[in-house]
Amino acid sequence: FDPWDGPLDIRYEDEHLLVINKPTGLLMHPTSTERFHTVANVLAHYFSVSDQEGSSFHPVHRLDKDTSGLVIIAKNAMVQHAFTGVRQYMRKTYDALCKGYFPAPRCTVHWPIDRKPGSIIERHCATNGKDARTDIECVQRSATCSHLRLLLHTGRTHQIRVHMAHIGHALAADPVYGGKPRHTSPEVVLALEDFNRQALHARKLSLIHPESGASMTWKAPIPEDMIQLLQALRADAGMAEEDD
Repeated sequence: FDPWDGPLDIRYEDEHLLVINKPTGLLMHPTSTERFHTVANVLAHYFSVSDQEGSSFHPVHRLDKDTSGLVIIAKNAMVQHAFTGVRQYMRKTYDALCKGYFPAPRCTVHWPIDRKPGSIIERHCATNGKDARTDIECVQRSATCSHLRLLLHTGRTHQIRVHMAHIGHALAADPVYGGKPRHTSPEVVLALEDFNRQALHARKLSLIHPESGASMTWKAPIPEDMIQLLQALRADAGMAEEDD
């Protein structure tokens, strides 16, 4: 990958792996339309300037371009492969805003996910798809929107976005799966003008280190754009601030 001196928020690093807090708007790796401004290019630059010639980009999991938060990057293929074992412990928790009043304090969505016919981007729930499970906890809710905390048990493409859309509570401002909240407040209108991504953030990551066996956990604060949207929606719905 061509080196690029771009944004890099390292939350943990050792000789085997990195945990970074990925900003919204940044692809994980180059595509046919974006060859330069990606996490892979940023780490190519970082490994070069920090004299880590033996390290390279091996993502353990991925985040969508417009999803922010914690992601693990292995520094070699052996460490990356260690995370594919069925006994390797890793928990990924997300914060999300969905449209509408979420009716349950807790629930699990266990629907297979497959590529949507006729699309190279969209996924949908389908009986012949790959197994996918998402645990959902409702933090706050109102008629306008709900603040959710989600735990992934599988890592399918667009899993949270697809599952939430499937049960009628698409993520707020999701441009693909239709999550524009209903609103009347000028504050919400203003907050949504500059918010053009799904309201999803990878907030917490826990794992058993594949080399040391240590139990490790990291958290990343909700980014400012999502905080502003959350505050506007809370004010519009009369919801109080909640403890983290």
